[in-house]
Amino acid sequence: MLKRSFSTLVLAGVLLLTGAGCGSSGGDTAAAVPKSALQPVSLNYWGVFTDSDDMAVLIAEFQKKHPNIQVQYRKFRPEEYEQKLLEAFAEDRGPDLFTIHNTWLARYKSKLTPAPDKVAYPTFVKSGSGISEKTEVQMKELAGLTLKQMRDQFVATVEQDVMLQAASTSTKKSIYALPFYVDTLALYFNKDLLAQNSIVKPAANWNQLREHAETLTKRVKDSDLITQSAVALGTGSNVHRAGDILMALMAQNGARITKDDGAFIFHTPGNTNPEKDEALPGARALQFYLDFGNPKLKSYTWNPEQGDALDAFTEGRVAYYFGYSYDLSTIRARNPRLNFDVAAMPQFEKPLNIANYWMEAVSNKSTHQQEAWLFVQETATSKEALAKFLKRTKRASALTELIQTQLDDVDLAIFAKQNLTAQTWYHGKDSRVGDQILVELIDGARAKLLSEAEGMDVQQMMQESVNRAAARLNDTL
Repeated sequence: MLKRSFSTLVLAGVLLLTGAGCGSSGGDTAAAVPKSALQPVSLNYWGVFTDSDDMAVLIAEFQKKHPNIQVQYRKFRPEEYEQKLLEAFAEDRGPDLFTIHNTWLARYKSKLTPAPDKVAYPTFVKSGSGISEKTEVQMKELAGLTLKQMRDQFVATVEQDVMLQAASTSTKKSIYALPFYVDTLALYFNKDLLAQNSIVKPAANWNQLREHAETLTKRVKDSDLITQSAVALGTGSNVHRAGDILMALMAQNGARITKDDGAFIFHTPGNTNPEKDEALPGARALQFYLDFGNPKLKSYTWNPEQGDALDAFTEGRVAYYFGYSYDLSTIRARNPRLNFDVAAMPQFEKPLNIANYWMEAVSNKSTHQQEAWLFVQETATSKEALAKFLKRTKRASALTELIQTQLDDVDLAIFAKQNLTAQTWYHGKDSRVGDQILVELIDGARAKLLSEAEGMDVQQMMQESVNRAAARLNDTL
């Protein structure tokens, strides 16, 4: 592949210098092709979670069209990735493009370059055969995505997540990254545990889930000791993505998570009528979440002693587990015999799902920003290349046109459909701090709830708890 690409470049250079084999495209001729456009370019690309063999599918498709651009991909371990990135940027040896989580964008904005309005690039067109074969060099342009194209091609959450103001003095927003896929939170369930308790279908809404908690939970008689849990819910520190689950409950319950400027307001009335509600939607959602960890209620099914939620599910000790599509491979690897499936995220009324995914961005210190963005935009919008990639990696499409093709996939159908109603909750400038604040909100409110303080107004305590959490999150902005 490399040898063939090099030969093409040499021939193109000869034709350019001799004036032979000239072609035109949109008024540009080969004679007008700048020599710099034909120079070999090597892009360093850093990522996490996507294996090199899987990324090679996308890179190969790109390099077929752009033989003068070589993309060198390097995968890092999740636990080391961000530290390696920060060290490399501090020492001016960072990658040209890299994978970034959808909640990191605000924090990394100063290190990124937005998508250009257009990218000019050479194409190499062969004609003839044998000794008559020649290669024509043509310059083409890739126009940047317009807002309409963004809305037409990608699921709605992408526009919300990738566009930021280019400068504090401007209201214009620019694209700072693009995804190859989108993931959403869904409900995993143990088919055997449901069948053993005569539950035909998994819970379709939150009220059904609470009913199932009463049926599926097994306790030692006259004790709070749980031997089988219905759902990993009701605590913070031992529930994976507890903050995402709570935010889904809040948003579905009518709370507005943030204002347009990013300020957190989930502790306010939101979309509900406070005159009709004894508790505001954020506080009400928190109390519902904690019902599954409250020993005084019939819905009690989970506590810190149950251990890690994912471990409990893979070991068959809990019937329901909230997870993303990336948990599929982990669960199968840990327990190949586990009889489980995936259901849609429980809802109240209007469908609303939580997005969690990675995007591709370009460093503002790269000496090849144009070529890097050429790779990102062409790849993120290439239905043919992405179809192969998504099938290999078992990921749900960010492109609306490909979602229909995934609705018959037994593993991806739920996640693909949910992408159409997905949204990202803004975590503040540091997503890790935002997640931790919500875990502490859950565990702190639960501790107060179980303290049985004399005269405690539970609704007031819940409201005060979400007020403090919102204030802490706003302090991170």
